[in-house]
Amino acid sequence: MEQYGRVVATCLVGGHDLAEQMVRQGYAVALPDFSTTYVSAEEAARSRGVGIWSSDFQIPSEFRAGDSHSVAERQAMIERKARSDRQHQAELRQANRAAALRAVQGMGVYYRNCTEARAAGATPLYRGQPGYGAHMDGDGDGVACEPYRGRR
Repeated sequence: MEQYGRVVATCLVGGHDLAEQMVRQGYAVALPDFSTTYVSAEEAARSRGVGIWSSDFQIPSEFRAGDSHSVAERQAMIERKARSDRQHQAELRQANRAAALRAVQGMGVYYRNCTEARAAGATPLYRGQPGYGAHMDGDGDGVACEPYRGRR
């Protein structure tokens, strides 16, 4: 991973480094600030005048550095993507919880204790209702997890 959270890896196709081949053919530039791996391939492409080296062009990182508007746009795009990813993950978690609840309801409901039943919003529970358990009916009156009413 690099500083922006992107995966940095070498892609091999038939035993050949794809990035090296792209740089060697003049379809990409080396990034010596990150790695010197492809510098010699870039020098070879530049000396042969192939691909992007057959004409004048501006190195992409130099363009981005000189264009504060595109840098701001890129940062905003990264932030929108991160927000979207967080929202998507939250929606997945909620969908998984809903699916688990549907599965439990289809099988019958079981609560280990009154805290779980209260968290599910199912209290008080009456004898015969899904989720009722005698282990939660402390006074044996058929009402489990009833609110405490104090002594009479």
